Amino acid sequence: MGKKQDRRGKYFHLFFACFLIIPILQLFGCAHYYNEMAAATDFEQAENFTRQGNYNAAAAKYENIAESYPETGDRALFQAGVIYMLPQNKRKDYRTAWEYFRRLVNKYPKSSYRQDSEIFISLINEINNRDKKISTQHKQINKLEQHVEEIEKKLELMKKIDMNYGTSKKILR
Repeated sequence: MGKKQDRRGKYFHLFFACFLIIPILQLFGCAHYYNEMAAATDFEQAENFTRQGNYNAAAAKYENIAESYPETGDRALFQAGVIYMLPQNKRKDYRTAWEYFRRLVNKYPKSSYRQDSEIFISLINEINNRDKKISTQHKQINKLEQHVEEIEKKLELMKKIDMNYGTSKKILR
């Protein structure tokens, strides 16, 4: 009969194979899944900041995600840009939002967020153009108001002169 096999070496080959295969898979294909799982908790934290109204912390968290996890950087940049456009955000800044969207378009040309980012970029450009136009019109209105005030002062002065002229004409008669 044969010698009975010892159980200690039974799973040694399986353990050795797993020990070699797992790092190889992490290097060549599964690493991005790990990074996405790790980034998911950061995204959740950033979303919680947004829900709480802490927009600066949320934007900083999205910036950190974009730097730490380039695989999900497009989503993080998009979310950061949206943060700076939210009407509820008292510190909204269209210029900063535009910069985040521009970075996304340049750094991730094949991103699924690219088209939406380009739309936001064009909307922000339109908003800036209208703001410039409104600013110019406000300056023109202020100049016209000053001109009207000057005319009203001159008119009052002319009324006084006319009244004095009428009074002096009566005295001379």
